[in-house]
Amino acid sequence: MTEALVLTSGGMDSAVCLYIALAEHGPDGVEALFFDWGQRAVAEELGAARNQCREAGLAEPVSIRLDFPYGGPLTDDSASLPTGRTPSEIGSAGVARTFFPGRNIVMLAYAYGLAAARGHQVIYFGPNADDAAGYPDCRADFVKSLEVACRQGTDSGISLAVPLIEMSKADIVREGNRLRVPWDLTFSCYSPVDGRHCGRCDSCVLRSLALSEEG
Repeated sequence: MTEALVLTSGGMDSAVCLYIALAEHGPDGVEALFFDWGQRAVAEELGAARNQCREAGLAEPVSIRLDFPYGGPLTDDSASLPTGRTPSEIGSAGVARTFFPGRNIVMLAYAYGLAAARGHQVIYFGPNADDAAGYPDCRADFVKSLEVACRQGTDSGISLAVPLIEMSKADIVREGNRLRVPWDLTFSCYSPVDGRHCGRCDSCVLRSLALSEEG
């Protein structure tokens, strides 16, 4: 029975969460969970998540399909996305156009159900300080409230670990460097081009800046 369930998207933040969980529980104590919710980058993200698990000596992530009855810019290939913005513009724009209402609520509720069924003791989830401004479901008050509700709803003591909640992207890269996270196996892009980072979306901009600042 594994102790920890890690929500992984293949991106930088969840990769660091995965390696934190590995450091705390060891490979035999960690299981990864991936969600396909119709995102544009699902193939690239799942490939990255699988590669990270393989590199870490874990089984492939459990992959779950979520069918939302609505879409948004991150699921609709024809929708325009903000591109070429600076980090300061991204951080001061209010709720992001790329916010997908309900996504994290559903994913975390599903994770709690799976954890309760399989006997996991802790769930790792990777929201961070830079996401909080644009994504209401990445804020500390949301995380705390949902943890209480899910623990009550599953009649369990399963904890929700959010080790990056007060970290900036630069902090996350610094922590990932310490843990030897293989950045080349991560994928953080809203709208890939031929399987590669587009280089212009908000996710790419923040990723590139953090990696360049922290080496």
